[in-house]
Amino acid sequence: MNISESDQWIVDIDGMAFRMGSGTAQPIADPSEIQGNKWILTDFNGTMARFMTVEAPLRYAEVVAQRRLLETGDAQEHARLLTHWKRARGKTSSELYFTVAEAERIRVYEDRAHDDPDHHLLFSVHALLYVCLRQQAKDPIIAVLFEHDRHVDILIGRSGQVLAASRVSSYGNSREAKENHAETVSQEILALLIGAQIKLDRIVYFSWLHGSDSDPAAQQAEQQRLQAAAWVEQLGRILHNTPFDLVPAQILQRPDQGFIVTALPTLLNGLKVADSSSPTNDRLQYQAQGMLPRLLPVALLVTIVLFFIGIWFNTKAGLLNSEAKRLDQELATSSTKPAPPDATLTRMVSFVDGLARLQVAPTIQQLLKELHDSLDGRRITFEHLTIEQDDQARIQMALKGIIQEPFPKASQDYEALIDRLREHHFRVQKSELTTDVSELRFILKLERE
Repeated sequence: MNISESDQWIVDIDGMAFRMGSGTAQPIADPSEIQGNKWILTDFNGTMARFMTVEAPLRYAEVVAQRRLLETGDAQEHARLLTHWKRARGKTSSELYFTVAEAERIRVYEDRAHDDPDHHLLFSVHALLYVCLRQQAKDPIIAVLFEHDRHVDILIGRSGQVLAASRVSSYGNSREAKENHAETVSQEILALLIGAQIKLDRIVYFSWLHGSDSDPAAQQAEQQRLQAAAWVEQLGRILHNTPFDLVPAQILQRPDQGFIVTALPTLLNGLKVADSSSPTNDRLQYQAQGMLPRLLPVALLVTIVLFFIGIWFNTKAGLLNSEAKRLDQELATSSTKPAPPDATLTRMVSFVDGLARLQVAPTIQQLLKELHDSLDGRRITFEHLTIEQDDQARIQMALKGIIQEPFPKASQDYEALIDRLREHHFRVQKSELTTDVSELRFILKLERE
């Protein structure tokens, strides 16, 4: 699912936040002051992206990567890893590309989202580099460059696969500092290519450049754009005449007569809800809100059909029950020994018995309410749910879910969930758990008594 027409983009990079409009960039102090749903692209005040290979199965890759960062002193104890891409290399090795963000920096955005009645979806700026890489052809090796402030973020790979990542920072924003970009960036890219044992086929460049208030906006913007193209062209020559593409940039006017030259509007629509770094619950709620207008007519139609089917079954069940009672009375009052019932009568009695069971079985609405009541306000999310009836009309349910809490708390919540389900007459037939540092996943198979 991509951003809807009613939602808004907010870009918070290099310490300044802007609401993106058609040809405009409006500075804002707090994204919550903007009404409506918001997709927020941010660098979390200068966080870097990393590419890492770890000796761990895919499901534990983030845990091992975080432990390594703590051991090397490259991250604080409560830092979070925002994964943009990962893949398994065999059964015991994994690769991942992620943003390392300190917890207090993310908490600012999460607190705003919690206090805002509208939806906030949060995206790391490094997810946008991966989107740019994902949109390229599959075969060539691409170097995606994103220039902002005095930094150039680098992502190397092919469509859907990351091979290396880094950042080069200059000592300032002056023209002289910019002119040195080509040399320093080329040295970093060559080191990455040698480390990954690959050859570069193409460079893709996009930018986020602030203009000056003192110069005419259009003239200065054009000058900035030409300067950017010049150093990237020089970079291509240094890297053995590697061809390069500039993602089309736009000049966004600011209310203070300033401007921004950026290619972000061209790339933002490539982001999807799955690329967001927001908590799972926030993403699911956003998707559910977007699907609701389309699901309401379908739900209404299904309800009407089930209503008339229920009437038909109740009518049939009543008639067949009456017929079964009449046959029982005839057999009971007969003076001669009754003959064994034929196959047709046996099937009819079995069918009536099944209908009688259906009449006392709980409704779908009742089952869903009992499940919801069992949560009791805990941070438990059901990711998958199936409800079936066996040939004896017994309710069989399968649940797959996640508890986003540290293991001690998640374990307590899970036991409390089981107790509540038993209070609602559910019998646990199977229970499977997988745990992580910050969450617990479970699979439950239940039978309704």
